Amino acid sequence: MRKSLQGILVAGLMTIGLGTLAPNNTFAQSHIDWINPDIPHIEQRGFSLGMNIGLSDMWGDVGTYNIIDRYNNKIVKDDIFKNIRGMGGMYLRYSRVPGVAFRWGINYGEVYASDEWNYDQAMKAPTVRSDPYQRYLRNLDAKTSIWETNLMFEFAPLRALSNWEFSRLAKMRFQPYILLGVSGFYFNPKGTFTNLDNKSETWVDLRPLRTEGQGFTREGSTYPSTYSVFSYAALGGVGVKWDLGRGMAIGVEYQLRYTFTDYLDDVSGKYINGVDAEIAFYNDASKKELNNRMRDKSREIIPGYEHTPGTLRGDNSNNDMFSTLSVTFMWKVRWRTIPWWRTYQ
Repeated sequence: MRKSLQGILVAGLMTIGLGTLAPNNTFAQSHIDWINPDIPHIEQRGFSLGMNIGLSDMWGDVGTYNIIDRYNNKIVKDDIFKNIRGMGGMYLRYSRVPGVAFRWGINYGEVYASDEWNYDQAMKAPTVRSDPYQRYLRNLDAKTSIWETNLMFEFAPLRALSNWEFSRLAKMRFQPYILLGVSGFYFNPKGTFTNLDNKSETWVDLRPLRTEGQGFTREGSTYPSTYSVFSYAALGGVGVKWDLGRGMAIGVEYQLRYTFTDYLDDVSGKYINGVDAEIAFYNDASKKELNNRMRDKSREIIPGYEHTPGTLRGDNSNNDMFSTLSVTFMWKVRWRTIPWWRTYQ
């Protein structure tokens, strides 16, 4: 699933590369009354303020293997609001050339994934070794809060590569665009702790529990280092916007972040030896108990079952990703009634 999304991101980057090779039309010169409201809209130079809000998804180790099963399963359909999360924020946008802009934004939201989504496919799996069954048996989930800041380059080819004064493509109010950038973010993964007596659930922070032995030191055993809650990502996206006038626009955009951490869902490596966890938390009974329950939740599916230490809990060959599908609103702080390239004649 993550490789498929990576392919989409690469395809977007190739599109940008091909677009920059296209020839630029020369500026046509003509005296036009740009104050006339009947003149088709063209983007003007200046700053804009924007807002975005929408749905967010996590593409990591926890969850389904393919995209279709992520949404097409009984668990999600039966309680859609429990299984979706959102993200929103604001951004500052600057455009100097029509169709080309830079954006700086801040976002906050949550992403969520659950192995329970594999239930449908697990019940139809030919063997217990099948991927959906093993994911369902793993029985992990993760709700991760994210604070993000990003810097993006926005490119609208129909407007940027057309004649700005006469081309119909440049004057269309409906404009598709491509996004490319980087982001830095803070994240905090949590998992559900189930009270086996009354079946109540509470969210607990996963990083302090070191569920895969992060930071453990024991002779003869090798464990990963404690992961940072700060990371960064390569960002790509596509969108469309509709200009309501020279000063406002609405749109829809999809952004995908390929992060440089594999712990967005607190899952990456192998199951650990419970004895090592008891030694690490010998002076903290609460954390020792939580680690014991949260590092391997398969026993909640099959009572008494526990994975052999050293078997795979996740896949550390691919980093995690997260995405957003958002509605955007943009307002130009100050717009010009005369095209900026005419002011230098």
